[in-house]
Amino acid sequence: MKKLALFLSAMILLVTMAGCEIHIIFPEFKLPEKEYGFAREIPEAEQAIRLQMVATAEKWLGCKESDGSFQPIIDLYNSHKPLAVGYLVQYTDQWCAAFGSAVAIECGLTNIIPTECGCQRQIALFEKLGCWEEDDAYIPLPGDYIFYATNNTAEENTAWSNHVGIVVGTNGNSIKVIEGNYNESVAYHIIQVDEITIRGYGLPDYASVVPEEVPSETSVEDTTAT
Repeated sequence: MKKLALFLSAMILLVTMAGCEIHIIFPEFKLPEKEYGFAREIPEAEQAIRLQMVATAEKWLGCKESDGSFQPIIDLYNSHKPLAVGYLVQYTDQWCAAFGSAVAIECGLTNIIPTECGCQRQIALFEKLGCWEEDDAYIPLPGDYIFYATNNTAEENTAWSNHVGIVVGTNGNSIKVIEGNYNESVAYHIIQVDEITIRGYGLPDYASVVPEEVPSETSVEDTTAT
């Protein structure tokens, strides 16, 4: 069916009526894209911070090693002090964790998102904050950090983590993730919630950085005794 639709989108039907040629051009056919969002309701103010994280990550979408466009991500990570384990990330290094950390740096959220250039060390930092989740039943939210152990083959994944990304959203059992160093670029990755390579999730406490509502000033009339 899909092949037929694509064929029709490019086909020009020629009809001859009373000696006149009538060209009927079929409009291009495109399947609707899946929408990925929040699996459950959370306060709007927290949603806004989470979506800011995703939007910041997406501004680097398409940056890659082959043309050097990924280098500003590494430079931003290296500019943040103190450097994790005192190490300057090199352009030749694996950089998925540096990408996730650079997003946090850009958003000014390093107080709730530990910066690291190593996945397993970043997991340990999330654990120290009490913000680590490895329950298989957990459905992530936009802005959560998803960690992988891509070499895992066991049903219970406790292997060493070697990759990380930021959750864009979910749709049913599908998770859309944006990842640095995914095929040597910043790209989207669609996986299933029960994928055995998922090691767990770093859950930044976005609710803790939601600005407090400023109470409206009380008018003079409201404070004057009658």
